[in-house]
Amino acid sequence: MPNPPVPPATASSGDAPPRSWVRRITKGGQLTETCPLYCTDTHFNDDSGAVDNLTHGFYFDGPELPLFDPEQGSALVPVLAGRVEICPYSTNRKERAPHLVLEPVQDEVIENLSPDEFAEIIAKIRAQCDVLDEIHARFVTIHAEWTETAS
Repeated sequence: MPNPPVPPATASSGDAPPRSWVRRITKGGQLTETCPLYCTDTHFNDDSGAVDNLTHGFYFDGPELPLFDPEQGSALVPVLAGRVEICPYSTNRKERAPHLVLEPVQDEVIENLSPDEFAEIIAKIRAQCDVLDEIHARFVTIHAEWTETAS
């Protein structure tokens, strides 16, 4: 008989009780799983499986930019999106602790970031934004001085 579904995920407000459910392990046995308060995963298919095949976390969106693809043309693609997660049974020590997976551009990821590593990336992006502000100011001047010549 299948386990009852995991209660639906809600945004953590700090006052909601953690969600728990019984999970059957493929090679035998079962575990009672409890979501961290920040977990918004549905765990829809997590009522059974390999012991190390469980992740808790939440996604965050990034802004969509019109990126060009030679085969598909321009399409809005999220950038700087990602996920904070924990894989409690992973053999990778960094994955057993809360970590961040950053998706600078859709389908390209930087995995298992610690808070300090994420801060370093934020600093690099912030510094690049300062450079872009300087380029923008220069570009505005260039654009204002431009006059189209008749060919």
